[in-house]
Amino acid sequence: MLRLKSLPLLLALAVGLVAAPTATAAPTATAAPRQAVRTIYYDSSRAAELASQVEEAVKIWNAGVTSVRLVKGSGGVTVTTAQNGSAPGTASCVGCTRGQIYFYRNQITQSGAAPLRVVVHEFGHILGLNHPQDIGNCDKVMAGGRCANPNPNAAELAAVQRYWGGFRVEGSTVPEEQGVHEAAAA
Repeated sequence: MLRLKSLPLLLALAVGLVAAPTATAAPTATAAPRQAVRTIYYDSSRAAELASQVEEAVKIWNAGVTSVRLVKGSGGVTVTTAQNGSAPGTASCVGCTRGQIYFYRNQITQSGAAPLRVVVHEFGHILGLNHPQDIGNCDKVMAGGRCANPNPNAAELAAVQRYWGGFRVEGSTVPEEQGVHEAAAA
């Protein structure tokens, strides 16, 4: 129980604590907004015999870009392998964090392309790339073709980096609304 005599002392202490100066750090130079690394989750549980190629494709893309990461998990891109389809593979969206990738066994075989190249190519769509005009150019993974090269070239990697690098922590910049970058001719 407080006594009325001690009330002025308590009030004086409270005012002293509130009015006491506090130490603050000296202001630092304003740093540029830190880029957020975007995460795209993928589920390869339905990729069947292409599951190991999916994992290898993810390693290729993750080694080549830093603004986006492909991470195994649910709620993002579902990868499915089926017998027949309209192409060796299809992606349901370009430059997205949720969608579907389908791979078609018969069409991969008939295309003459290495399965890993097909998988890297379809993930390239998810990461924001379209087909270039020079279809069949084996130096460009997005050009398709009867090729074995699974590695995106420098221009393709740079286009993905620019696209996903537009996302900032503060939300100050977002990728262009059309959302698709075509890698410049290399």
